[in-house]
Amino acid sequence: MKRQADGVRLGVVLYRNSHHELSRLVASFGLGRRSPGTPPFEVMWLDNSPDESLREVLAELAPGSDYRHSGGNFGFGIAHNRMMARAFAEPGVGHYVCVNPDAVLHPDCVRELVAETRRHARTGLVEARMFPDEHPKPYDPITHQTPWCSGCVLLITRELYEAVGGFDERFFMYCEDVDLSWRARAAGFSTHVAPLALAHHYTVTREVSPRREQSVRRSGALLGAKYGDAAFAELCLKAYGELGGPPFPRPTVERPSRELARVADFSQGFDFAGSRW
Repeated sequence: MKRQADGVRLGVVLYRNSHHELSRLVASFGLGRRSPGTPPFEVMWLDNSPDESLREVLAELAPGSDYRHSGGNFGFGIAHNRMMARAFAEPGVGHYVCVNPDAVLHPDCVRELVAETRRHARTGLVEARMFPDEHPKPYDPITHQTPWCSGCVLLITRELYEAVGGFDERFFMYCEDVDLSWRARAAGFSTHVAPLALAHHYTVTREVSPRREQSVRRSGALLGAKYGDAAFAELCLKAYGELGGPPFPRPTVERPSRELARVADFSQGFDFAGSRW
């Protein structure tokens, strides 16, 4: 098996995050007290906020941070693609890890994400295991393979990036991780959960707003259209309209390749996979 470059870059997309949230996340990165065996990693920050006020926050919490302001709110996929391109432009970087700002990492998380890539041939994506509130989608107890990987704490290998690229930038937010997972599998890469790479995602206090639900349905409509499922796309568009979403160009239903059509699964609705319980 070809040995991948060892370098690791963590990328965090910011948008009006609180001091408390960023303090919690930075503390979980270790600051020199990382778990034994953890490969060296650096953190990149790209800020989609209207101004650069978070620059001062990070200067306080993590002096010398690689902070950049995007100049606009480009959403999840475009922002991560910009950081991914920078990361993989460095020859020694073999792994890019998307990290949500409302997550915290166990000290072993990065080590175990990278270790999981080495257990399998042609690994494309590896996601952290959410703890204590796990995602219900299934993964094989032996191989750890899963139908798709969540973008909350997600490792992307250089090999996958060079083969299929990053996120589809038509998705502003939501469903871009499902799409990347399906493209990875269609291209012959494996997608895994790393059971020992624990992370916690603070979603309990997340506001359930019509705007968020509109964004989910809009992305769902795009995903359905991209993979040729007109019925799913129409269902999402109907729900989007009922939620009061502003008009947007209706996505064109495409004819995906045989490989893409084979891995796409809309039978479980927005879960995109069965449940372990």
